[in-house]
Amino acid sequence: MAPGQSGPPTAAQMLEAARAQRSELRNQLQRAEDRREEIQDELNEIPLTDAGSRAGLEARLKDTDARIASLDQEIATADQRVAQAAAVPGATYEPPRPVVQRVGPPEEAFMLGGMVIFLVLFPMAIAWSRRLWKRGAAPVSTEMPAELTDRLSRMEQAIDAVAVELERVGEGQRYVTRVFSEQQRALGAGAAEPLEVRQREAIQQSRP
Repeated sequence: MAPGQSGPPTAAQMLEAARAQRSELRNQLQRAEDRREEIQDELNEIPLTDAGSRAGLEARLKDTDARIASLDQEIATADQRVAQAAAVPGATYEPPRPVVQRVGPPEEAFMLGGMVIFLVLFPMAIAWSRRLWKRGAAPVSTEMPAELTDRLSRMEQAIDAVAVELERVGEGQRYVTRVFSEQQRALGAGAAEPLEVRQREAIQQSRP
């Protein structure tokens, strides 16, 4: 009974007490099993020739085994008490589950949309795939169209004509350059002749 509470314990309190007792018994069982492992490890480390030490450990091991067996029985009894306490009306209370209000379209809308996709769009996708497959499997012609051939011929003729004109322009420029160079050389030779005549006259006058 809880402090400050009058009257017999309620069914929920009795169930809680039974669960607490069972939890404590399980903890004791776990500690007893751990202790047994420790004793067994110590016993394995002692040589067979040390009979006195081994006898003491074997006795402790036997007591621990008995304790573990007793705890198993007590836990079984505690399980029965918990089951009996839980069977009492009012011992357990499950709060009502909260009602989740769905925001958005109902589930039927998603189901209808999935059916539309499966029944309409899926066959359309299959038909489109077959069409693409047939188009890809059709033989591809390697012959060039006549219109494109004529256009390429005209382009070739135009390029040849431009090349001929460029060659003519180049020849004209080379001719003009050659003529200009010859005129320059001719003008340079004529300008030097009077200077040479004057020098000769000056030399003849200077002679006695």
